Amino acid sequence: MSAYGRMGTIVREKREALRIRSWRSFPRAMLLARYMYRFRQVPNLMRPRTFTEHVLVRMLFDRDPRLALFADKLTARAYAKARLGGEENLPILHAVVDAAAEIRTLALPDRFVMKPNHMSGAFKIVRDARSVQRAELETLADSWLNSTYGVAPYEWAYQGIRPRVLFEELLELNGELAIDYNVYCFGGEPRFVRLWRGKFGPDLTVTTYDTDFRQIPTWLAPSTCRRVHEESDPPPNFERMLEIARKLSEGSDFVRVDLYNVGGRVVFGELTNYPQAGYVRFDPPIWEEIFGAYWP
Repeated sequence: MSAYGRMGTIVREKREALRIRSWRSFPRAMLLARYMYRFRQVPNLMRPRTFTEHVLVRMLFDRDPRLALFADKLTARAYAKARLGGEENLPILHAVVDAAAEIRTLALPDRFVMKPNHMSGAFKIVRDARSVQRAELETLADSWLNSTYGVAPYEWAYQGIRPRVLFEELLELNGELAIDYNVYCFGGEPRFVRLWRGKFGPDLTVTTYDTDFRQIPTWLAPSTCRRVHEESDPPPNFERMLEIARKLSEGSDFVRVDLYNVGGRVVFGELTNYPQAGYVRFDPPIWEEIFGAYWP
C-alpha cells in the first residue's frame, strides 16, 4: 500500500473512532441531531405524530425488555416458537456457535444462510458449501462476534445481546430468494404489509399493501428500488400470515413481523423494533402520518 493509501486508511479509522466515541458519549443528542439533519424539522417528542417520530421516541426512551428479546434473533425465535406452539413456522436451525473457531468442524448442509444474532442486515448466503472456504466463514464470524452493534445510531435493544452466529435454512422459491413480507403491527393488529421482491439483486422492488392486499401508493425515500404499480392476488395462506403476525405482536404497541411465504409455507423471519433505524422517509409524506396514527 502506498503512503497515501495508508494515510487514507488512518484518517478513516480515526474518523470512525471519533464517530463511535461521540455516539457513546452523547447518544441522545447525536440521535436528535441525525433526525433533524435528515428530516429538516424538530421532532415532537411529547406528542409524536408521524411514524418516524414514534420510532425516534422509542429509540430515545423506551426500555421495555421485550425490545431486547425481539432484537436477539435467537430469543425472538424461541418467543415465536412459544407463541405459535411449535417449530412448524420456523426456519430450520442448522447450528449456533459462540466462537468462530467452532465453524472449522461444524457439520453444515450444502445450502444455508449465516447471520449474527445481535446485528441487523448482516448475513451471508451460501448456495454451495463446497465453494466456500471454512476460513472465510470463520473470518466473517469473528468480525461479527467482535462487533458492538447498536451504539450508533443508539439502537438500545441490541446493546446487551450476547453475540452468537447462527446457520439457518436458506429460503428460496424456484431458485430465487423468497419474498420478504414486513407486516407492520400496531397494538397487536396487522395494518400494512411491505413486500421486498428481488432483495439484494438489481431488480429490487418494494411495494406496500393493506391487509386486504390492495396496493397503497407509498414508497421509501431515498431508495434505488423501482416503483411498481400493480394489483396482484395475495400469496397462498395470506390470512395465516396475518394470524401469525397477530399472535407475535400481541401486547406490543408496535412491532414489525417479518415473514416469508414459500409455496404456501409461512416461515417466521424476525421481529423488528426500529424499521430502517427510523431514518427513511415515506414518499409521499402523508403516509408518515397515516402509519403514525395507528401507533397507540
